[in-house]
Amino acid sequence: MKRVYLLLLLLVAFGTLSAQEVIVERQYNENYTTITRIVPRKVKKHDFRFAVGTYMSGNRQYLHADCWGSSCAPSFREQVAYTDTYLTDRRHWGAYSLSYVYHARRWFQFGGSVTFAATTQSRRDIATDARLENMNMYSIAVMPTVRFVYLYREKVQLYSALSLGINFGSTVPLPCADMTILGCTFGKKLFGFAEFGTGIGGWGRVGIGYRFSAKKRDKK
Repeated sequence: MKRVYLLLLLLVAFGTLSAQEVIVERQYNENYTTITRIVPRKVKKHDFRFAVGTYMSGNRQYLHADCWGSSCAPSFREQVAYTDTYLTDRRHWGAYSLSYVYHARRWFQFGGSVTFAATTQSRRDIATDARLENMNMYSIAVMPTVRFVYLYREKVQLYSALSLGINFGSTVPLPCADMTILGCTFGKKLFGFAEFGTGIGGWGRVGIGYRFSAKKRDKK
């Protein structure tokens, strides 16, 4: 984990150093006129995203946070009562995230995200296969987010992100974190994206998003 955080710090430092104004020059041979265009640091855009992530083993602490040590082990009475029952397979349905960020600079974006994850399981009677107990677990995390962009183009962006917040998947809220080690978007206003990361959002995420300019229209 320390290596992952060190990698993120190096990427952030690289992105900060490389976040400079871009100058585009064009020279026409006919009249030898040079046209210079300076791309501003501020972009002022809104960015909404929906993502689907894979299961992370680290999510177990959020989905099963009510179990500590031997407190989850069934008692002798429970073992006797469970003799004629069985547990179904535990299924994790992935992590689903909604996020919003504001493009404050070409290299820096900030906002927040909400991530939902669920695991389903039940106990059934061996003879009748009737469901006797639901053992479903749910996780909802609310996290502020910062994103560092290394390549900012109209249709392609490369970035890393860090989110820290609170998870409400148990009776006691717990701190949680999510990190995008490397992400890529492809598209202009309506775009797709893919991310590799770690944390409550899963090690791999894909999704769609929509971005638009925050500049106000000139009044007529």
